[in-house]
Amino acid sequence: MTAADTPARARGRFDARAIPPLLADWACVAIFVVLGKENHGYEKGVTWFLTVWWPLAVGVLIGGLIMRIYTDDAEWPGRLLATIAIAVMVGGPLRALTGRPMYSVFTVVALFVLSLLMYGWRLLAIAVRQARARS
Repeated sequence: MTAADTPARARGRFDARAIPPLLADWACVAIFVVLGKENHGYEKGVTWFLTVWWPLAVGVLIGGLIMRIYTDDAEWPGRLLATIAIAVMVGGPLRALTGRPMYSVFTVVALFVLSLLMYGWRLLAIAVRQARARS
């Protein structure tokens, strides 16, 4: 594929514009972990947080790279869903490395909550951009 054939919304292999969405997705993982902590009453601090956060954060990064969610805006809703599924599939075995169960209700909850959060911030950003464009 030549540069002339590349869709207008696709960016190069690395683009600094990919960093904020990745950080926002990692923030979604952090929110998910904090919500879990609140629901389960864990009072174990930063070490516990990082132990739970990193497997899913790595999964989000791997899923995002595979699905090019951070470098190509075309057909993003389906590719985001695949990114989230990959994140949970990768995060499960990595989670097992921390001594936590790999497959459980956690998987279903992670898919649901991460979908809400990761689609949510993107839809909110789109709505804000459209509102600014109208004014």
